Amino acid sequence: MLLLSFIKVLVCSDGAPSRLATKLGLVTRPPDSTCSRTYVEGGTHRFDADGVVFYNKELLPGYSALFRHPNDELSFCVNVIPGNPKVVPEKLDYWHNWLMKKDQNISRALGDNFKMEKMKTASLRLGGEKRTYDDHVLVVGDAAGMTDPMTGEGIHHAMEGGENSSNFLDEALNHGNYDAECMKIFHQRWMSKFGDDFKWSMVFSQMLYRFPILLDASTAALQRKSDKFVAKWADIMTGRLPKIYMLKPEFSFTIIYELVRLTLHRLKGSNGKQKKAE
Repeated sequence: MLLLSFIKVLVCSDGAPSRLATKLGLVTRPPDSTCSRTYVEGGTHRFDADGVVFYNKELLPGYSALFRHPNDELSFCVNVIPGNPKVVPEKLDYWHNWLMKKDQNISRALGDNFKMEKMKTASLRLGGEKRTYDDHVLVVGDAAGMTDPMTGEGIHHAMEGGENSSNFLDEALNHGNYDAECMKIFHQRWMSKFGDDFKWSMVFSQMLYRFPILLDASTAALQRKSDKFVAKWADIMTGRLPKIYMLKPEFSFTIIYELVRLTLHRLKGSNGKQKKAE
């Protein structure tokens, strides 16, 4: 801690591995997830949308996505989310290539002549760290685990965490107090704002893995409802609103309705096939 005596506050915002916070003993566990990203050369693919997220049943609760960039360039990414024993960070390369070959939607979008750069990877630290402060120290962004366990997204939360830390440090510098008890206020604020909601994200992600029909019900609800409903849904998925909002009647009742409808439809279909076979 000798270095800290020469500075007022050290902010650790050095990504999910966070060598700084690890060496200081604040972060004691390794990143628990990972993601891949590779660019596809413009004009070599068949993708004609702006962006699509693909939930392949084999990858759940993780997902993959294609997003369009300038010059018709695509970004193909795969996010591994904890929960599926078959889909672990160590097998990211396998799943990245498997999806390109075996997922019909992705292979169709890429076509037969796509030109793709070598896959790159990045670590993810999900769900928030239990302690993101110490004497003269704050941990922010991916280093603090400000990444949603359901979506693997952390940009919005990192921006909020950065703003939160900036405002807090302004107060701390004015008061001249940088001990752990003071720094703890920063941790309490970001947890109250969005960190406490991460547990709901984890619950929902595991539900999707165990009951994939919930994805079909959610898709049906989005197709049936208005643009206003879709916009609110997007706010929840991107972190602008808490995941616990999914329990509100306008979302939960709609999904339950679609779930019952899909279940009855599938039961009717399976009974019909059984009678036909008899």
